[in-house]
Amino acid sequence: MEPILKVQDLHTEITTNYGTFEAVSGVSFELGKGETLGLVGESGCGKSLTSLSITGLLGPKVRVAAGEAIFEGRDIFKLSPKEMRQLRGGKISMIFQEPMTALNPLFTVGNQMVEMMLPHMKITKKEALKRSVELLTDMGIERPEQVVKSYPFELSGGMLQRVMIAMSLSCNPKILIADEPTTALDVTIQAQILKLMNELKHKYDTSIILITHNLGVVAQICDRVAVMYFGRIMETAPV
Repeated sequence: MEPILKVQDLHTEITTNYGTFEAVSGVSFELGKGETLGLVGESGCGKSLTSLSITGLLGPKVRVAAGEAIFEGRDIFKLSPKEMRQLRGGKISMIFQEPMTALNPLFTVGNQMVEMMLPHMKITKKEALKRSVELLTDMGIERPEQVVKSYPFELSGGMLQRVMIAMSLSCNPKILIADEPTTALDVTIQAQILKLMNELKHKYDTSIILITHNLGVVAQICDRVAVMYFGRIMETAPV
């Protein structure tokens, strides 16, 4: 399978008051086109930090010290901030753990979805709003016209997670990174969200990196799994 993303020898450092330490130590993996790769490991092993390094969403005291991430023939880590903004959200999208904190409480769902699309697509505000309604319908959300006018606090956790998935798919990304997308949800909603992600992967031909603790989830929707421990990938194998 031809890789769409190739991460080679990634080292990410965190600077603290007690000095600098390496939180991700030489991580290497490949993601195939249309593949779902499960990234599993205990809390604090560097799963989320690996994904944040790839998307360039690191904090001021965190930096990629070495390594490369090749996507479409270019090393992501060598892109300028402007090029990174074009890539992030457009071709590489991320679903965060907490949809309640990932969405801005001061703006409606529709407003935030439109703002996501405008920089990446040649589309008018009206067309973007129409696409938002269509995407929410794809997510199985009832009365999407009403949801786009709602504020995040007016929606349940399951609804917000569906909104987040709709937002992340709004620009037809080639890679979707899902960081514990079902953690805060009950089992029934979890199953619905996973089924939905699987259907959307086939519909939009998107490659997925799924970060999770749950091996049941990995067995259900992943093709391959990479096990992380202490900032390293210990093994990679088919599910």
